[in-house]
Amino acid sequence: MTEILLTSESFVRSVTNVSDNLAGKYILPSIREAQEQGLKGILGDCLLSKVKQLIISNALDGKYKELVDHCQYYLAYAAIVEVTNKVSFKIGNFGVAKSQDENLQVASYDEIVKMQYYYQTKVDAYCLELQTWILDNKESFPELNECHCRKLSSNLHSAASCGIFLGGARGKRR
Repeated sequence: MTEILLTSESFVRSVTNVSDNLAGKYILPSIREAQEQGLKGILGDCLLSKVKQLIISNALDGKYKELVDHCQYYLAYAAIVEVTNKVSFKIGNFGVAKSQDENLQVASYDEIVKMQYYYQTKVDAYCLELQTWILDNKESFPELNECHCRKLSSNLHSAASCGIFLGGARGKRR
């Protein structure tokens, strides 16, 4: 099966402060996680699958193309949140380690968490913007109502990612 990513490594690099020498082996899994965990929670299984099918068949246009365009910044910043720990810590035969170089000062765990929080606030802002755009254009996406109870439904009413439950998808009735 062909893997479809809705954004690219080059876009993530162009809009964030990711170093040019950061290997794609860290960025691509982070994009995948941002898309398959975060974005899927916004769009739902049905709409995300539809977009992927349109990309595979080279038929992405209209509102679906606009949807993918609106997802770009969300995916880029969500990928950065994911990549932070991947590049900060390595898991080896001897356990978890962080690299130390004589010309480079490694950020402390607290500094890493602060950076993740900074990017997570950007993700939340882009999530809210994306949700608002989808709600404004929901009549163009019949897939928002087609998901069955075994599939993930879209969450278009809560962009918060904090540890406190603020209502979320269960707080709204369709």
